[in-house]
Amino acid sequence: MRQALASVVLATIALIGGATVYAQGESTSVRPEDAAIRELIASGLQRSATFRDLNTQLDRSNVVVYIRFSRCAGKVAACLTWASAGVNTRRLLISLDRFGRSPDELTALLAHEFQHANEVATASEITDVDSFQQWVAASGWKHGAGFETGEAMKITRQVAAELSRGDNARVEPRRP
Repeated sequence: MRQALASVVLATIALIGGATVYAQGESTSVRPEDAAIRELIASGLQRSATFRDLNTQLDRSNVVVYIRFSRCAGKVAACLTWASAGVNTRRLLISLDRFGRSPDELTALLAHEFQHANEVATASEITDVDSFQQWVAASGWKHGAGFETGEAMKITRQVAAELSRGDNARVEPRRP
């Protein structure tokens, strides 16, 4: 009996191979690169209803977002870039410059980029880097290092306020 169970476990591990296994309830659309980013996300999910809503919206989309600590062009604190597209999945990369920033500031910046990712998720015409750049140029405004949208700026302020109040662990997520 023990050998049979061990064989099943080993067979399962072999089948999974290098695939990432997600805990029940963990996002499959949001893919943090390391443990520090996972902790940042967990804190945002616990402390901000808006952050939770953005994460839920991403999970309901065909967009996968990879997140890493890295510097962005133009010395901006965070950025979203096009990664690739598959048959039914579009992939984006969020880079966060963590140097000199508090966890709450990083969480608000991540929420800002989640908003941009959700904006991409609702724009089915975005299928490659060219359509991504065209959409961004038409949907916001250009500033020194890239493009911006009003809704993403609003999200940054909203999440920062929720985190500073510290009362959002008890708040139920808003329904879309």
